[in-house]
Amino acid sequence: MKKCKSCKAEIPADAKKCSHCGTDQRGWFKRHPILTVLLVLFTIGIIGAVAGSGGSKNSTETTQGSNQQPTQTQEPMKITASEFADDFDANQVAAENKWKGKLVQFRAEITNITDTGLSFSNVASKQFSMAQISCRVTDKQQLLSLKNGQTVTVRGTVGSQTIGVIDVNDCSVVQ
Repeated sequence: MKKCKSCKAEIPADAKKCSHCGTDQRGWFKRHPILTVLLVLFTIGIIGAVAGSGGSKNSTETTQGSNQQPTQTQEPMKITASEFADDFDANQVAAENKWKGKLVQFRAEITNITDTGLSFSNVASKQFSMAQISCRVTDKQQLLSLKNGQTVTVRGTVGSQTIGVIDVNDCSVVQ
């Protein structure tokens, strides 16, 4: 014998409903089998997506080779911001192949300072270029003394370009 979840009356241990008040005695998952199946499938999908994206990232890193995993102690490739942006304007695929994963250092005028880092616009040599550089700064303290319009030298690891914005990660302000 067990007690009813609602009225606390004594009912048989295998009862699905209380004979006194009619309250369903089954757990939530047994009362809602369709929602349970959907929830399980959704959870499996999330786990699969997370595991799948992690696996493809590792295989990409493996195919690119370990020599493209820079650290801030390596000597950066010193370039001009316009040379960098012009490469992406000319051919994004070729530029990502050339620059992605490389440690670079360039000097440019800040056009925007956000909590994620610095933005540099109008960096390409072409007059109507939409290329911008987004530098994700790791040490937010470096952003406190900077101002829009100021020219700075930054160092970071090149990512990819999305909708005209070239991502540079793990940036630090050199000057």
